[in-house]
Amino acid sequence: MTNTSESNDPLYPDYLPVWEYNTLPDWEEVAFTDAGTRATDDYNYLFPADHTAHRRPVSPYIGEEIRGIQLSQLDKPALDDLALLVARRGVVIFRDQDWKARAVVDTVRHFGRLRIHPTMGYPEGFPEIHVLYQDPKDAATSKNTVVSLDYSDKISSINWHIDHSSEVQPAGLTFFWNLEHPDVGGDTQFVSLTEAYNRLSPELQRGLDGLQVLHDNSSMLHYSRENGGPARFNSVRRHHPLIRTHPATGDRALFVHGFVQAIHGLKAEESTWILSFLQDIVAKGSEYQIRARWEPGSVVVWDNRVVAHTATPDLAGVEGRRHMVRIAAMAEVPV
Repeated sequence: MTNTSESNDPLYPDYLPVWEYNTLPDWEEVAFTDAGTRATDDYNYLFPADHTAHRRPVSPYIGEEIRGIQLSQLDKPALDDLALLVARRGVVIFRDQDWKARAVVDTVRHFGRLRIHPTMGYPEGFPEIHVLYQDPKDAATSKNTVVSLDYSDKISSINWHIDHSSEVQPAGLTFFWNLEHPDVGGDTQFVSLTEAYNRLSPELQRGLDGLQVLHDNSSMLHYSRENGGPARFNSVRRHHPLIRTHPATGDRALFVHGFVQAIHGLKAEESTWILSFLQDIVAKGSEYQIRARWEPGSVVVWDNRVVAHTATPDLAGVEGRRHMVRIAAMAEVPV
């Protein structure tokens, strides 16, 4: 069933993007405790003995799909269990969810400070909500909210990445809501950075341990300014560990993606070779990748500390509106 209104007007007009050209203070480090460290090992609060939820793994290494649980109705102990489940599975897909903006914002705030996107639009009154909007009949509203579909100078726009990794405390959990979506296309792909790390030889793991990688968001802010968009924060250049450890599980994962710049202390050729090799095993690791397909009422929750993701920009020529909202909670300083 197509998730669109019969009148062809947006189903959720109050959550269309607006662009406020405000300037905000840069993020500073704050104390953080991961919600997953308070969880029960068997998720007893998320899945009590009398629960009727249906769970299924999406693949052996990554992903789980759940029906029969409403995120907006979970209490704090259940949200702690959810944090641990997402840390272990990387991605959890919830189906048949309701949409109550204030309740959603409050739910995600349980997992950390809510991030405000430096360049993208948000619904009026909800700066924590990042809007992605694509409507072939409304180019003005769609502008600057979606991945480019112009392939005149490239073959593909697939770009495995971790959101806003240059921050002092990058995003932990991200919640991605589907408000309206075409019947086909627009999947979000995920790859397990934990399993990518596990595939490396112990010798190479030891060699990479302790290296620091430069993360830099200046090109995103420059692009927004050059195209008339906002730039709410100063640009950030920061080194983070190439291998990071999750505070709730102790699992180690690669912390590299398509937007990292260089490995600190290595010569340019050495850095380029190592980063290209690591990004290659991420891109080619189809056995530890999944595609999240969007249905009406779907919410995908992922942990940026253990997975990378990419949009699938295949909606050129597809009828229908794609209206998504995303909220991200900032986590710990990577270690």
